Amino acid sequence: MIKILKSLPLLLLGLQLSATAQSNIPKWQEGNLDVLIFKTGHGDAIFTIMPDGTTMLTDPGELDLSDQRTWSPRNSAAYPNASKFADQWIADYIEQINPNKDKQQVDYAFITHFHDDHYGMVYPGARKSTQGDYLLSGITGVGERIQFNTLVDRGFPNYTVPFDLATYLQKNNIKEYKTLVNYQTYLKAQQAKGMNVEGFKVGQRNQFKLKHQADKYPRFSIQNISGNGYYWDSKTGKVHYSYPEDGSYIPSENGVSCGILIEYNGFKFFHGGDTPGVPSVGAPAYYDMESKIAPSIGSVDVAIANHHAGRDVLNDQFIRTLQPRVWFQVVWSADQPGPETLQRLLSPHLYSGPRDLFATDILPANRIVLGDIVDRAYKSTDKHLWLQVKGDGSYLVHALSTQADGLRLENTFGPYQSKER
Repeated sequence: MIKILKSLPLLLLGLQLSATAQSNIPKWQEGNLDVLIFKTGHGDAIFTIMPDGTTMLTDPGELDLSDQRTWSPRNSAAYPNASKFADQWIADYIEQINPNKDKQQVDYAFITHFHDDHYGMVYPGARKSTQGDYLLSGITGVGERIQFNTLVDRGFPNYTVPFDLATYLQKNNIKEYKTLVNYQTYLKAQQAKGMNVEGFKVGQRNQFKLKHQADKYPRFSIQNISGNGYYWDSKTGKVHYSYPEDGSYIPSENGVSCGILIEYNGFKFFHGGDTPGVPSVGAPAYYDMESKIAPSIGSVDVAIANHHAGRDVLNDQFIRTLQPRVWFQVVWSADQPGPETLQRLLSPHLYSGPRDLFATDILPANRIVLGDIVDRAYKSTDKHLWLQVKGDGSYLVHALSTQADGLRLENTFGPYQSKER
């Protein structure tokens, strides 16, 4: 741990400030759908509060803190600071805004795919759990304080679809192997305490369901669109595999990301993890998953940009099909968003009308590359983001900072109106 703490001067001071609720932050109300994107600087973290108070944490990531790049100008700084680890900040925020009486109880955890910025990375000096024989980072770190009733990931129980992930990582001496083993150890420990674990089921519409008052909100649903290289066809109801059936192509971890479509009284929201859509030079055409899933997603109101709006995502067909009024981008690297990707997002040739962009942390280096288009296109570039959708289809976007260890409202945008209203 000492090696890591040399990079974390505030942690060396032993600062552990308690989360303090701010009086001016938005409040979830029954009947609203709230989606929060926390800015940690070290990966993703998306917290959803459904209309009846059902809660879900998606992709609480944490980068390798022993990697020099994590602390370099290529990456976002730890936000709001390094006095705590990313998982601790995430847990703080959840305890501040969780509508459940037990602030440390969350209904669902959801891991779209196994990359460090989406579920954590163990590294030399990582903290040890007090609840089992595993290390804390990302989902395991949040899980040290927050109890999940059900955890859903893309590979449970065997992690062999569409290929044997553990064998692949170990055989190729990829450092993520230790993280996967650590994660599986965490799952076993939590299962022994009653946590339910499930594999993501492509095509299902009820794997994520309202837990408290489902009958009051019949027009709320979460449709599982894609995962493990499979995708659901809305016209036929069938599930298809995107890659060669003979196993000649092992897709990237991004290529097997899970994607979901949330619908509520006509409002539609899509989140697809790191689903790819723009094959690099020499890559096979079937690398493009976005074009296959776009027709089943259709037009939406809000979307989180796939793979942090990098250069291998958001192709013409995907953008032309979804046409969101609001784009969210979870960014933490100096190449996010990609310049070509941003041009496509803003192109009136792909779809007409206004669109507002929001990002968690566009870095100074990328601002130089992108130029003044950032100031013209984005409403916010360096804040937590909070989407609030009312039952009538209207919605707001709030930008928040962290002050005195608690969330603080900085700006509000909208109201917007869903397309079906």
